[in-house]
Amino acid sequence: MLDHYIYNRKMFKEHGWEIPETWDEFIDLCDEIEKAGIQPLYFGFKDVWTCLAPWNALAVDLAPADVCQQVNRGETTFTDEYREIAEKMQTLLSYGEEGPFAYDYNNACTAFANGESAMFTIGSYAVPQIKSVNPDMDIDSFVMPGSNDKDENYLNSGVDLQFCVTSSCENKEAAYEVLDFLLEHDNVQMYLDDQNAVPCVDEKFELASILDGMKTYIEEGKMHDYQDHYYPSEMAVDAQIQTFLLKGDVDAFLEKFDSDWARYNRDIIQKVKDYEAGQGQS
Repeated sequence: MLDHYIYNRKMFKEHGWEIPETWDEFIDLCDEIEKAGIQPLYFGFKDVWTCLAPWNALAVDLAPADVCQQVNRGETTFTDEYREIAEKMQTLLSYGEEGPFAYDYNNACTAFANGESAMFTIGSYAVPQIKSVNPDMDIDSFVMPGSNDKDENYLNSGVDLQFCVTSSCENKEAAYEVLDFLLEHDNVQMYLDDQNAVPCVDEKFELASILDGMKTYIEEGKMHDYQDHYYPSEMAVDAQIQTFLLKGDVDAFLEKFDSDWARYNRDIIQKVKDYEAGQGQS
């Protein structure tokens, strides 16, 4: 699964817009799109999970990949590491639809499919939904350039689908036979074509054209995992981000993030302390 920005390739070609490589270039692009009388972004933030897509895409550029582990070791805080991300999330709001919290994921997919924005802050997994509305739409993608140092910008990528056979399975041979079938080259390619996905199987596959803007990052392995994969579900970070964007109070959001993290991760944090104490004694 990839979170990045998808864009209307035909619209970009018609206007001669260039793909941005830095944050300033991205903001300049949004301003240029607005001058052309077109809305730059679509969000669909009524569904709280959609708030995580642009958040994750910025976080891989602006915060350490192991920030959660660093916080657990007491080496930093989210207040220190996430401020720039939060502030840039606020900046993005001015380039989207009016009242983004009134429109859900399906609304956003439909609006983008109908040409109501030049870009959509979502991942390639949205393309089947978009093309169910506009099958002929020409869509490409680019990595969100959260940093002004283009070398510090990464593709946000994570594994969201895997196969497994439990140790208690009574029909292991049959299960493995099914998995062998599913992992045959042609069947994997069929899945990639249908879902615009990236394979974990170490073979040569043809990637969907929607991923043209991602290929260099994929080939070079310039990718970081989703930071929200490390967030406890009890924290409901997606809802926290939505509330923060509605209220606009960066300090209150970051303070709550740190306090909730300490609350819901106290067992892990204590284990880290105990482990490090043990290492120091040995």
